[in-house]
Amino acid sequence: MHASYYHKAHACIMVFDVQRKVTYKNLNSWYKELREFRPEIPCVVVANKIDADMKVTQKSFNFARKFSLPFYFVSAADGTNVVKLFNDAIKLAIAYKQNSGDFMDEVMRELEVGRGEVVTL
Repeated sequence: MHASYYHKAHACIMVFDVQRKVTYKNLNSWYKELREFRPEIPCVVVANKIDADMKVTQKSFNFARKFSLPFYFVSAADGTNVVKLFNDAIKLAIAYKQNSGDFMDEVMRELEVGRGEVVTL
């Protein structure tokens, strides 16, 4: 994805399709790319489409564990865990934004503060 997709992001939700193994395999490259642009933002991993086969919730997906990331089983089709996922991601994003020491976040805060000031010479 283009770097602008990550601009000002305060959290990331990485979703893979439990019916398409390639999407799970892509998590590594997606995560690596995310960390190039936003090294510190919280990230959660989501296994989507569990409504197609609930047995998938008994499987172990090691990617999230490998990076100590929160993991959710969801179904966008029937709504299973979707609200919980977004509530938790929003809480993580707010906490990150309030306590961020990320250089780019500091720069952006300074620019936002500077917009409201009137400079006279």
